[in-house]
Amino acid sequence: MSLLRIYCSSRDAPRQCQWALVGEGREPVVGEGPPAQLPQRAERVQLVLPATEVLITRARLPQAARRRAGSVLAFAVEEETLGDPDANQVSWLGSAADADVLAVADRQGLNAWHDALEAAGIGEYEIHCETLMLPRSAGEWSLAWDGREGFVRTSEFEGTATDCGDRVSPPLSLRLMLDEAKTRGEAPASIAVYATAPDSALEIEAWQRALGVALRLAEPWDWRT
Repeated sequence: MSLLRIYCSSRDAPRQCQWALVGEGREPVVGEGPPAQLPQRAERVQLVLPATEVLITRARLPQAARRRAGSVLAFAVEEETLGDPDANQVSWLGSAADADVLAVADRQGLNAWHDALEAAGIGEYEIHCETLMLPRSAGEWSLAWDGREGFVRTSEFEGTATDCGDRVSPPLSLRLMLDEAKTRGEAPASIAVYATAPDSALEIEAWQRALGVALRLAEPWDWRT
């Protein structure tokens, strides 16, 4: 099956995007350019949004509202987004503990990309956040790291972008996330670190001392593959 992944920013006008055409048993064909130049006739198409552009948060919803999109879900995260609920596209992802997990993205930006893809002959596609594309194992968090910043997947449906760190100091936001997870009894036994850039090495022992959790180096990761 051929899969076309399109990596784009919902905050920018849909003039340029990165893409990868993935086929079973073959190296992906990659490119960059305007939507009009995207490969055609892929059997599946995925629109991939950066981790920094999707807020994943917990809320408590009536059961009937869980699989709905629109104003009901948007108002459920109004306190988190501090903006006009109509500006957000909110989707129900699943459940975590006793709460519902929602994904929040920019509605106007997604509409602009929808129009651009439709004009390019792509009418059907899935929307994914790169955060939830990271591999994961039970009891473990997954961290994508480029040497300065990254994003972490904490469960099947949850994760977020981090702030900055360096070779010997992990991001402060990651430490705070671990502290919060401990209070809920959801702390991981370890964190798998996936390099997303060539120069992204870190001092494992220094990070482990700062975070108070075991780390392991996983294979490099790229949304294209």
